[in-house]
Amino acid sequence: MVRGLAGTDSGRLAGETRRQDGLSVSDLRETLDEVGICTWSLDPGTGQVTVSENCRHVLGVPARRLSDHDAFQAVVHPEDRAARAAAVCGALERGGRYSIEYRVCKPGGETRWVRSLGRAERSRGPRPARFRGIVYCIDARRQAETRLQRLQADLIHVARLSAMGEMASALAHELNQPLGAISNYAAACDCFLAEPGAVQVAAARDALAAVAGQTQRAGAIIRRLRDFVTRGETDRRFESVAGLVEDACVLALVGTREYGIEARVDPGPPGIQVLADRVQIQQVLVNLIRNACEAMRNGARRNLGVVAAAQADRSVRISVSDTGPGVAEAVAETLFQPFVTTKPAGMGVGLSVSRSIVHAHGGRFWVDSTAAAGATFHFTLPMTED
Repeated sequence: MVRGLAGTDSGRLAGETRRQDGLSVSDLRETLDEVGICTWSLDPGTGQVTVSENCRHVLGVPARRLSDHDAFQAVVHPEDRAARAAAVCGALERGGRYSIEYRVCKPGGETRWVRSLGRAERSRGPRPARFRGIVYCIDARRQAETRLQRLQADLIHVARLSAMGEMASALAHELNQPLGAISNYAAACDCFLAEPGAVQVAAARDALAAVAGQTQRAGAIIRRLRDFVTRGETDRRFESVAGLVEDACVLALVGTREYGIEARVDPGPPGIQVLADRVQIQQVLVNLIRNACEAMRNGARRNLGVVAAAQADRSVRISVSDTGPGVAEAVAETLFQPFVTTKPAGMGVGLSVSRSIVHAHGGRFWVDSTAAAGATFHFTLPMTED
């Protein structure tokens, strides 16, 4: 009797457990459908793929069209197929996990971003017995990242325009010098040509040569300004650190001689290269150099140093030092926060943007400061491999 009841209870419990397990699987499938997650599995031996029915909402095609790995690859954007195939092969060879983001092309021509996660399940043999995973749409996240990148690019551009606004009077003075010289040489040339003779013609030619030289000088200033303030997409290329430093100094040191600033520039050996956006790194340097000059405007000693040197960790460190009053303790805590400034007409985005640029390039950004020695701002950039 007891044995019969026990057997009945055991059977009832087993049946209830099976029903609960069935409900759990059903609930899981409904949940995955609700949140837009498609499940898939791959047989490495045959290449056969099994996907959940909701794949149409995620990938844009019905499950019956994704019967094997080649059919699945056909849905992937052509530019992303090689990367996805390499990720799948790598996970199968290692027998480990798989994670990749790629684009898929829906039948109507729409392109969307998805993320796929998976794990290779090993059997007793050396090869995985099954490869299972999920795939889901990440369009919203990708769009948010794109908007954020655009906003960051806009802020960087605004900071460049702000820097040029602060330098406007000095730049105007720098441009007036070659323009004034051109005017004087042109007037002299007119006088020489008013009186015929070989001597006058030769003098006129010299004056015209001087006009050409001053025109090139003014053109170089305008070209650097145009490149500096142009709103463009991030464009990283292999750049010479020495070239970056020298070009930035030409622009940043405009008008500093009037304040008696003595600049020592050591751009380092010409062979050091970094993968960088030229304009953005020049923006960092211009900001640091102009800040240093501003800090020394009322000082007795006005020595500026700009030094680039290779480091043991395969990075290059660029330092901008001044002999100003240093960074006050009250300011140091908020120095790199946006919209915090000690300048009457400053926006307070220069240092914050500069640090963001350096971090985006894989470098570090910091400051050493004492009241006796002034401030030295350092930043590093990874060097390219030989």
